[in-house]
Amino acid sequence: MKNTGDGRRKVRVEKEVQEVISRFIIEQMRHDLPGVVTVTRVQMPADFRTAHVYVTYFASSTEGQDAMTDAAEVLQSWSRDIQDEIGHVMKMRYCPKLTFHNDEATEKILKIERILSHISSDPELAKKLSDEDID
Repeated sequence: MKNTGDGRRKVRVEKEVQEVISRFIIEQMRHDLPGVVTVTRVQMPADFRTAHVYVTYFASSTEGQDAMTDAAEVLQSWSRDIQDEIGHVMKMRYCPKLTFHNDEATEKILKIERILSHISSDPELAKKLSDEDID
């Protein structure tokens, strides 16, 4: 039978790393980022030597994808300082090497919400879709 204690520890460490990074962004980087950056999740292997940090960037609609890429690049350039903070706060044996990624899942959810909003505001389209046989 699999030891679920290791799984719970992994989830706990990922959440704590997420909190430390979020706090660092708020306290140290808020003037370096042109919008609001949210750390949506952190994924780490069982040895905790690396961490994939997924972020979402919220800004005006005119800034778009380029601003998201810029935000990830700014965060990556600060990764050494963020790693130092993680090492200081968490007292881990190995401080994980951070890699920042844009979280496309959040973007997809927002797109689906816009589509659903459009459908609900068009009664004729909503009726047509509700009459179709959906498998």
